[in-house]
Amino acid sequence: MVHQTLLLSVFISVIGLSCSAHTIQVISGVFMPNNISVDYDGARTACAVQNSRLATLAEITIAFRKGYEFCKWGWTEEKRIVMLRLTPFEACSDYNVGILIRDCPNIRAAFCANKTSGAISEVTIPYSLVSSYENASNTCTDNGLTIATKEQMEKNMTNITDTGLAWYNWGVGQKNNGSFAGDLCDDVLSHASAFCYNPALSDVLISKDNQTWKKIAIGCTIALIFVILLIAAAFMRGNKFICCMGDTQSQPAETPTVPSAPVPTWNTTSIYRRISQVNKDLVYDNMRYSEKRPSVIRPDMINYKSHYSNMGFDTTGEE
Repeated sequence: MVHQTLLLSVFISVIGLSCSAHTIQVISGVFMPNNISVDYDGARTACAVQNSRLATLAEITIAFRKGYEFCKWGWTEEKRIVMLRLTPFEACSDYNVGILIRDCPNIRAAFCANKTSGAISEVTIPYSLVSSYENASNTCTDNGLTIATKEQMEKNMTNITDTGLAWYNWGVGQKNNGSFAGDLCDDVLSHASAFCYNPALSDVLISKDNQTWKKIAIGCTIALIFVILLIAAAFMRGNKFICCMGDTQSQPAETPTVPSAPVPTWNTTSIYRRISQVNKDLVYDNMRYSEKRPSVIRPDMINYKSHYSNMGFDTTGEE
């Protein structure tokens, strides 16, 4: 029995691994480890375990342009949390697409630069969009501007008063006491996955085939049901599963009850009314000579011991 239990345990483990294993997508050396949520230092460690390092924004940009996307936020080397989206989906940053950068949440402003003069202006991100670097950059573009670089911010801040935190190219900063301060939002304590980089890895593309995953899920479900039934059969063979059996002492056999014959009810119904022996002559005469109820007895039936009338079942009185 112990040997059978060990085999069943190994079988269940193999099924679980085959049903839960996920192929990691790799493009241009960029990949994301499965099922981790860590801070910045934890992300660096997770990539080191994979014989890799944290990817830079430039490296994930190359992978993104070659078709890499993921519906998870992940750390980069620049201490930024990034999501790569090529296709809009509500559960993935509310239909937003592009290289979405999440740091300093709820920052609704962006520093934008004029393409010709280089003048800096502050533009508000529409509230219909999430607060991200990508949407800050798109807001500048929609206004005919470009998101300002750190160098532009340091040279062209004369016409801007002191501001709160706002997005610039690859970062968040503000003007304080007449000078620009950048890289103010290194939120290294947040938790996310990690974008790792290893240039020695070959590209691994995952085709999105929902039908295949449905077949795998159905197959795993059937396999697990089979294992459960196999375990039940192994531990409940015959009557050996004593722990769940009740009191097995023999009980004295009860004497079988013989059902009694049913009591006839024909003479108690409203159709037939039995005439008593005591007053049968009186009742019979009244019935026979009643003007309202003429007898239906024929003369040749007088000699019979019993007969029917229109009132009920009568006897003639002959013994």
